[in-house]
Amino acid sequence: MRRAAIVAPVRTPSGIEGGALSGMPPEWMASTVLSAVIERSGIDPMRIEDVAMACIDGGLATGPELSRLAARGAGLPFAVPGFLTDRRCGSGLQAVITAAMMVQTGAADVVVAGGVECAADAVACHGESASRSDVLNAEDVARYYGISRTEADEFAVASHRKAARAWRQGTFAAEVIPVGVVDEPGWADPGLEGTGGHRILRDEGLRDDVSTYTLAALRPLLVNGVVTAGNMSAHRHGASACLVVAEDRLVDLGLTPMAYLVGWAAAGCDSPTASLGAAPAVAKLLGRTGIDLDDIDLVEINEGFAVEVLALAKEWDFDPSDRLNVNGSAIALGHPVGATGLRIMTTMLHELARTGGNYGLEAIALGHDHGIAALFESAGSAPIVETPRGARFHGARPNRRFGKHRA
Repeated sequence: MRRAAIVAPVRTPSGIEGGALSGMPPEWMASTVLSAVIERSGIDPMRIEDVAMACIDGGLATGPELSRLAARGAGLPFAVPGFLTDRRCGSGLQAVITAAMMVQTGAADVVVAGGVECAADAVACHGESASRSDVLNAEDVARYYGISRTEADEFAVASHRKAARAWRQGTFAAEVIPVGVVDEPGWADPGLEGTGGHRILRDEGLRDDVSTYTLAALRPLLVNGVVTAGNMSAHRHGASACLVVAEDRLVDLGLTPMAYLVGWAAAGCDSPTASLGAAPAVAKLLGRTGIDLDDIDLVEINEGFAVEVLALAKEWDFDPSDRLNVNGSAIALGHPVGATGLRIMTTMLHELARTGGNYGLEAIALGHDHGIAALFESAGSAPIVETPRGARFHGARPNRRFGKHRA
């Protein structure tokens, strides 16, 4: 079976509710990021055979046609059909996996995988009632694993600080594409030649001044609970995409891979006690691949709730300050639901390339009782870096060991 290579993964900045990206149609965000993948990879658009697009349809009429509209907006030929995938918070990752299976089985040689947040409001991706169920489960997890409010708040603060540090040091420069926005919703001026346009260069909602003191002032979502709006992820707008290419076609197409998909798994559990949605999928994946957690250089767990990530670390006897979400995750960068799985992969693969790591593990809870996980192997290629304007660089420490990061 052919290996599936990941080429040119990129993402847009994440946008807060009421921010610059709020009024932008999902097909516009999707075509913007698809265009960036095509430009950065240098591929001939005529060689792309399909578009696997992830989207949590918020009732928008464009939902069923999103992949086709995004393909047309990115200049892909009409022969490219496109389709949607939906696996809740893991939809973006599922788009990559589905594209990889097409490549591995010979159904296609080149597929674009993308994810975009198209929900019309800030309600959590599972809906208001299910969101309450998830909060209840998070509280059960906190009680079962003995996780305190202070620990959860400290983890949230660390996420913001790591993400802020990544921006200061230019770490995100290779993965984030500037997005040009104009006043007329639904239209983008790449050169911003008209009036009223501006560029979104950085994730909105990131707080580099947050502290445990400020988070302690927030009221818990449930009486006497641990979970607050500050130690869980928040809704964001954004998109992410990459090429998924058959390994034996890379040279012919002149493409440089960033990583290869090693394996993936989705699994559920039926536990009478507190459930960790991502744990069964990770166990299944590691069992299939024969790779031990100690062999993995970077671990990226979606930060739906701080207590869930901390509980997984306890379950695995894993130091949360070691190799885990080293540049922050959803608590700091937000949760653009349809794009989150691909955004996490993009950040992780760029960090693997930057630090010389080998294996990266991504895990996402899809509710309290099931999850999805994927393992990637770095191809050893250096990421393309565009130096951000106004960034402050502190320099890279020589001979730094990958896998050892500090908040």
